[in-house]
Amino acid sequence: MKFIKNSLTLLAVCACAANTGAANYAWPERFEGVMLQGFAWDSYSGVNNTKWTSLTKLSDELSKNFKVIWVPNSAKAASNPGMGYDPVYWFTNHNTSFGTETQLREMIKTFKAKGTDIIEDVVINHRSGVSNWTNFPAETWNGVTYQLGPQHICSNDEVAWATGQAKPTGAPDTGENFDGSRDLDHTNSEVQRNCKNYCKFLIDDLGYAGFRYDMVKGYSGYYNKIYNEYSHPKYSVGEYWDGNYDAVASWIEATGRQSAAFDFPCKYAINEAFHSGDLTKLVWKANGTTDQPAGLIHYGYPQYAVTFVDNHDTYRDGSKFNGNVVAANAFILCSPGTPCVFWPHYVDHKAEIQALIAVRNACGIHNQSQVKVLRSSRDCYMAEVTGTKGTLVVKVGGTMVSPDGYTNADIRTAGTDYCVWSHTGVISTPDDPVTPPAPSGDPFNVYYDNSSTGWPTPFVYYWPVESPAYPGVAMKKVSGNIWEYTVPAGTTGLLFNAGDGDATKTGDFTAVANHLYTHAADKGVYQGGGNTPVPPVNAPANLYLIGNVNGMDWASARGLVQDNKSGNVYTWTAVTLHDSGDGYAYFSFLSQLDNKDGDWDLANKADRYGAVSNAEYLSLAASIHRFAPGPEAMACNAWKVTPGIYSVTADLDKMKVSLSTSTGVEVFPIDIVKAPVYFNLQGVRVDNPKSGIYIRVHDGKSSKVVIR
Repeated sequence: MKFIKNSLTLLAVCACAANTGAANYAWPERFEGVMLQGFAWDSYSGVNNTKWTSLTKLSDELSKNFKVIWVPNSAKAASNPGMGYDPVYWFTNHNTSFGTETQLREMIKTFKAKGTDIIEDVVINHRSGVSNWTNFPAETWNGVTYQLGPQHICSNDEVAWATGQAKPTGAPDTGENFDGSRDLDHTNSEVQRNCKNYCKFLIDDLGYAGFRYDMVKGYSGYYNKIYNEYSHPKYSVGEYWDGNYDAVASWIEATGRQSAAFDFPCKYAINEAFHSGDLTKLVWKANGTTDQPAGLIHYGYPQYAVTFVDNHDTYRDGSKFNGNVVAANAFILCSPGTPCVFWPHYVDHKAEIQALIAVRNACGIHNQSQVKVLRSSRDCYMAEVTGTKGTLVVKVGGTMVSPDGYTNADIRTAGTDYCVWSHTGVISTPDDPVTPPAPSGDPFNVYYDNSSTGWPTPFVYYWPVESPAYPGVAMKKVSGNIWEYTVPAGTTGLLFNAGDGDATKTGDFTAVANHLYTHAADKGVYQGGGNTPVPPVNAPANLYLIGNVNGMDWASARGLVQDNKSGNVYTWTAVTLHDSGDGYAYFSFLSQLDNKDGDWDLANKADRYGAVSNAEYLSLAASIHRFAPGPEAMACNAWKVTPGIYSVTADLDKMKVSLSTSTGVEVFPIDIVKAPVYFNLQGVRVDNPKSGIYIRVHDGKSSKVVIR
């Protein structure tokens, strides 16, 4: 549902809460910051890992874009390696797969000095024992010892039926059951004392600014209220995983509005809108009458809504967003609530997301900003959003339409199926200024990279002066996949297509002299090479294959050196490219190994070689792009392939990579019914599950199963 069933009751609760004069520890009012989920599942390893040291190295960049960063539970857990959702320790051991406690404290301190707060994923619904199901450790903090036992476990926890384990004697669970660790009895005063002081320890000792409470469906929201009122976090947000507006709003009320909540109703509206192609799903009626953005942000709860497109859990199950990632992020970044950007989305679309954040910041859009929906149709969502410094208009969808009172000169950022206008200055991202439109005095060249689209001839349509008949005019091939056209003086906007117009067109772009465009983005000034394969001046003596290779997952110090080298052609034989966990294998090339796996310092100080576009599918052959040392090398793209055993050839004269199998048969990515994949309750993949309880993922669906 889109609004509260019993609004009078909830309003009465709100009035009572307001009259008590209690402090608000939920989320700041009129908060203008953007939040980053600074991790993904298993992101303690791999190319874009989010270990504490890795995030610290990125602190200059991240602190310019995000005011809050959410990191995983930092307490030592039962799973090793693991994500921390089965915690054993709370106070005395914060050494995990993401790094040591010393590294953790340094990360928090570094970001705090740069104006960015770190919040922890707090897991208190359940807990794991040291060596069996129930032997929780005794821990001392500030001279006080804290320890829980079987008497603090819910009586209906699964351990009650387990053999060889202590029996729980706590009260029945006040929420949903979780059979991964022991469900704690939050009605118990000793559990409350432990939880309150654990939260206080996180704030006062480790230096966190607040909490993301995990699995709050597992216990009453009332307990989050008392934990927050005791520990005084600056930020608190609960994971109440439910797409029903009333359910999430009721949980916020159960906390006495002492916690925000993730806006799952908004997330599922975004999923539905993009999946169905019906963007009217992005709009709900506030109070049954007024068009507003969908979700908690549409009525009564924008201050308490943390909006998102995906997170570490939804990214792995049937809730994953599979549409236009940047357009979906444009929706949340140009709406009230506090937007939370997911780490893989940020890494894959950094320039576009930074530009959207820059527009939001320049206009002072905050979590309680007023929204006026200007247009709502199947192919267009358009809204005007007012901040403390200015107003923006955001359009999501393929319709070619501009808002009244704005011109193309007011476009601040744009891409495929999204555009943002504002009268508030020329916006610059923290790291990559958006070049203002070209001067109107002279014609100028624009370029299109046809690598990902493969159109026979790209067409360009431009406006507002001397606009050609739609779909525009044919471009001229420059070299490789790069095409060129000289647009007339005064051109401020353009789009590209295959000559058939709407069927293949890109989104609207701001026309900038000498810029190179792809189907998805403005890539900046064309350097005469762009993404056209250019052989290296000095090919490396050795080339190292890295990725999901021979059991080594992105081992930067143990890359697989070529078996043979002839001139600038490198070959590897009988290489196993194994499944990364999503049905594909990924790889690229290094010219310099590191001293230690996962460090990447030396690797990124030399040339790297990878795909033209991120996660480009490779069947037989593809172009190689050279990523120069430094920031470009850090953003090296990987190819994805169907797992198997291959011979790999990298020809740096022709800048081509090719694969072959023992049969010489090309391998295509086809949708087949894959074998099910099993995970234990701590989220660790199990290839050959034996008797026990597992999460079974098959054909896009997940379920809990018992194997006997």
